[in-house]
Amino acid sequence: MQISEIFSNTLLKGQVAIVTGGGTGIGKVIAHQLGSVGAKLVLAGRREEVLKKTEDEFVSQGFEVLTVPTDIREIDQVENLVTQAVNQFGKVDILINNAGGQFPKKAEELSKNGWDAVIRTNLNGTFYVTQAVGKQMIKQGTGGAITNILVSFLHRGAPGIAHSVAARNGVYGLMKNLALEWAQHSIRVNSIGAGLFITEGMQEEMAAADPTFIDNTINAVPLRRVGNLEELGWLAAYLSSKASGYITGENIIIDGGNSLGHGITFFPY
Repeated sequence: MQISEIFSNTLLKGQVAIVTGGGTGIGKVIAHQLGSVGAKLVLAGRREEVLKKTEDEFVSQGFEVLTVPTDIREIDQVENLVTQAVNQFGKVDILINNAGGQFPKKAEELSKNGWDAVIRTNLNGTFYVTQAVGKQMIKQGTGGAITNILVSFLHRGAPGIAHSVAARNGVYGLMKNLALEWAQHSIRVNSIGAGLFITEGMQEEMAAADPTFIDNTINAVPLRRVGNLEELGWLAAYLSSKASGYITGENIIIDGGNSLGHGITFFPY
């Protein structure tokens, strides 16, 4: 690959990318970055009206887009997602596992339903999609790139979201294992440990619990700012491309250095 290709709108030309949670927030930004460098997009999410709005926006910008309402916790819906992607575009080359969610709660106050809901989505759902897409990539025989969107505080924890940290560490372990298992099929599996990026969902779920959360976190970031969503999108595009063809089984942290110091917390400790 020539260096000029890495910085052009043809980086992912002809590639087909599934992005879960692709209708809003981080998923939407990543999908836009993939589309801007030539990928054909398959956007999955639970809310059909949100997906349709994003589809219309992307199509107006010249992107090829398929939207498939999908609850990643339901295997039949996940299988339908992959089937529709293949029916529309003939293959799947890229998967961005972005769908997930959490809510701040002290561990001693976390209910069984609250725990189960986060584990089902962040861990189980991610596995269901990864397995279904992996099977398709193996069948195609042309390799592929799978990237999981995780968090920068995987190994140090973040008081207030024990359920999410547990689930995402499960995905981290899955990533490592699949990178080994699927290397023989030229399928690369990596993850991105994202720090503080401001999205509507993050503001609703996290900042609402503590109005000082964002300012306090910025003060703990060595670069003294929140992340630019486009920076996250470009990293995902890089990991999805041949430019990163010798990278697999890695978790790349993008958090302005936050994980080197204080880290993130949702409750005092």
